[in-house]
Amino acid sequence: MKSFVQPKRALLQTTTLVAAGLIVTAVPADAAEKLKVGVGGYAEQWFGYTDIQDDGNSTQDLSGFDVKSDTEIHFTGFTTLDNGLEVGINVQLEGNTSGDQIDESYLTVRGKFGQIDIGDENSALYKTHVAPKEYGIGINSGDTVEWELNGNTSISDSGYFRAPFGGTYIEPGRANDSTKLTYYTPRIEGFRVGLSYAPDSTQDSNVLPDRNNSSLTDGVMAGIDYSHDFDGVKVAASAGYGTFLETSGNNPEPEAYAFGLTVDYAGLQVGGSYASFQDSGVNDGDAYVVGAAYDFGEFGVSATYLHGERDGLAGSSAPASAQADRDTFAFGGRYILGPGVSLEGTLGYSEYTSDTAGVGDVEAAYAITGIRLTF
Repeated sequence: MKSFVQPKRALLQTTTLVAAGLIVTAVPADAAEKLKVGVGGYAEQWFGYTDIQDDGNSTQDLSGFDVKSDTEIHFTGFTTLDNGLEVGINVQLEGNTSGDQIDESYLTVRGKFGQIDIGDENSALYKTHVAPKEYGIGINSGDTVEWELNGNTSISDSGYFRAPFGGTYIEPGRANDSTKLTYYTPRIEGFRVGLSYAPDSTQDSNVLPDRNNSSLTDGVMAGIDYSHDFDGVKVAASAGYGTFLETSGNNPEPEAYAFGLTVDYAGLQVGGSYASFQDSGVNDGDAYVVGAAYDFGEFGVSATYLHGERDGLAGSSAPASAQADRDTFAFGGRYILGPGVSLEGTLGYSEYTSDTAGVGDVEAAYAITGIRLTF
């Protein structure tokens, strides 16, 4: 009978060849892989009617329908190194702009030590800020200003973004997305601290800062936020500060403060936020926002009020005595049509006043609806 037992020498040779092949071809299961970039972002298309009454420019007829767009494509990705560190990028392409085509662009390193962001991104003051939830276009970021004013109204539509007159999400000197280094601690007992340093107030530039000729240099920003769930009651709070330590000429160093608090329970959120600019010229002023929102299934509604004060008119060099005030009310709604797709709308009213001679008050009422997609 033929034996089916393999000779010992042949068995050893076969085993050796197989082992050698495994050594050549095997890759450790936890070996790092090259970073792969994915595509995400959002697209918003809005259509609405606005009615503007301007006491100072009675010859204008600014009432009517308008269509506005806001789209960004985000290129993001992370890879985990063999030592456990995660390294990633975030580059955001603006879909609707005539200026800054690339918005944020930064690199992230994170691990047990916390997180480091390097590049063109908002500071820790901005990113730790807590404010009431809104649906629709939102009044706490300057978005509604483009529906309420334009360059020809008595009070201009410029100078709102990242300043108290536009909302409580602010940056010192309105230095939005300046190139900076930011560190966030791990969240411990609900608390997280963020610290930012910006060589100057500009972005997208590698020119070495010149303290004698640059308007703002050596920016420092800090923020702390808290988040905790107390048996179904979720509490979030924040406090932040920012300034630039050096300015050109004899200009004072601008300072920015921001605070926020929200409480959530069973789909209902109530909260408020506050922001202030000091030593910032005509941008000096304060703002506060209060609001409530309720989610029930696919539906969500919100009600928000913003009051802002500014020492100068937006887009002007008016003296500090020329104070302007803003009051804005808005009701927002959202209906989720599907994953990443929602139908949203806003009913709003704003009144802008100024004590500057010859400048009229501006009132605006609007109804806006749109579709928001995230991907």
